[in-house]
Amino acid sequence: MKQTLFLLAAFAITISDAFTSRSRLVPNVFARTSTTSLNMAGPLIKGKDYENVVQGIMNTKGMTREEAEKDYNTYLENPNNYALMKGEQYYMDLGYNSLMEGVIGEAEKKGEGDAVKARIEAFKKKSQLKAYAVITVALSAFIYGKIQYDADPNSLTQMAIQAQQQILL
Repeated sequence: MKQTLFLLAAFAITISDAFTSRSRLVPNVFARTSTTSLNMAGPLIKGKDYENVVQGIMNTKGMTREEAEKDYNTYLENPNNYALMKGEQYYMDLGYNSLMEGVIGEAEKKGEGDAVKARIEAFKKKSQLKAYAVITVALSAFIYGKIQYDADPNSLTQMAIQAQQQILL
């Protein structure tokens, strides 16, 4: 039973991001630092083009070497969050409060606001449907496990032991 609860808790933790609002998470995600930070890594780990890229960033963006390295390391650690952060920064520099507000606002300037809003709404509905599907599957698995355990507590323990042995092989 403890193993089943542990597996369910681990599963719940890993899917928790699917059920939270991105607009609230984005600033916090960027504030985190990676435990595999490239700041202390040697040139071999950073790659052969690292110096050229950092020099290019310094030249194009007018940054100091430290700023350019920090910017590039942020990109290397998580390119998706880097892109979101830069997009949000761009729209905030334009006077918008968030990335989504900026995207919609700029689309409205081009006369495409309704189409962008419709795409965002469709994306949100699709994401919610996926989230509900994941919740349903997880809840169904838990209920099934609970019913099986109540019927014969030893059988579920034996299945868990067999699954662990197969993983170790």
